[in-house]
Amino acid sequence: MPQRFCAICGKILDEKSPHFGMCTSCYIKENPLFELPTTVKLKICLDCYRYSKKEEWIKPNEEDFLLVIKEAVYNTLLKSFEKNEFITFSIDIDMNSLEFSSKDLITSLELKIEGFLNEDPSIIKEHLMKVNVIYELCSNCLNLRSGTYFTSILQLRVKNSNYFEMLNGVFDQITNFVNKKFTEDDRQYISKTVDQKHGLDIYLSTNELMNHIISYLKNRYHFLLKRSKKLVGRDTQRGRGIYRLKTLIKFLPVEKNDIIEIDTQKFMVEQILKNKVILKNKNNDKLVKDFDFFFNE
Repeated sequence: MPQRFCAICGKILDEKSPHFGMCTSCYIKENPLFELPTTVKLKICLDCYRYSKKEEWIKPNEEDFLLVIKEAVYNTLLKSFEKNEFITFSIDIDMNSLEFSSKDLITSLELKIEGFLNEDPSIIKEHLMKVNVIYELCSNCLNLRSGTYFTSILQLRVKNSNYFEMLNGVFDQITNFVNKKFTEDDRQYISKTVDQKHGLDIYLSTNELMNHIISYLKNRYHFLLKRSKKLVGRDTQRGRGIYRLKTLIKFLPVEKNDIIEIDTQKFMVEQILKNKVILKNKNNDKLVKDFDFFFNE
C-alpha cells in the first residue's frame, strides 16, 4: 500500500491521521482544537456565589470564589467541547491580573486555558481570556433578603391556650429542622411567622419544605390535617395557574392514658390510631371517636 504524506510538512501519515491530506499536528494548526472569546462576562450572585447560565442560576460545588470562577467558565464555555472526549482542558488564573472594586470585590481577572488533544497530549492549544465579573442577586437570595417571599403556609393550631407551651416546643423543633434543611439547600427556609388566637402561621419558601415538615411532625405527634390551595396567578409560559398551598394542623388535645369525661362518664385513652381514638371506661367498654370529636365544644 503506497504511503501518504502530509501536504503541509511532508510527514508520513499513519492510520490515525485525518483524511484531509494532513498529519494531525498540521490539521490542528489549520483547524484549532477550540475557539473561545477573548473577553467574557460572568454573572455571579453576591450572596451565595451561584453563577448564571442561560437564565438559570447554578449552585457551585466549591465555596472558594476563585474556584467558582473556574467552575463557571468550564460549565458555561468548555464543557460542550468535551462531550466527544476529544479534548481535555486545564484552567489557570493569573493572580497578578486580579482587579478589585472599592468594596474589595473581584471585578476582573485573566485566565490561561489550555486544551489537550486526548489522542496526542503533545498537541496543545493555549487561549488567554479576560473574565469580567458582574454581581447580582440570584432569585433565591433576592427572596431571602426581602423576607416576604413564600409559596405555602403551615397553620399550627391547638384547642386552647392551655396547649401553648406544647405549641412552643413544636415550633422550636420545626425551626431546628428547617435550619438543618437550609444548610443542605438554601432554598428551604421560613419567611415569617404570624401569631394567631389558637396557634401560629408559618410562611414557607417552598411546597417541598412544607411536606418535609409534615412528615417530620407525623412521626412525633397526632393531629388533624387539612389541605387547601388558592389561585394567586398564572404561569403564562406553562399555561397553567399558580397556587398557594395551605395546610392546617390541629394537634390532638389528648394523649395515651389521659382520662377524659364524655357525658358525665369517664374514659381512659387506650390507643390513638391514624385518625381515631379508642377510649375505654371502667367497665372496659370501648368507644371509638374520630379526631374531629375532640375539637368540638
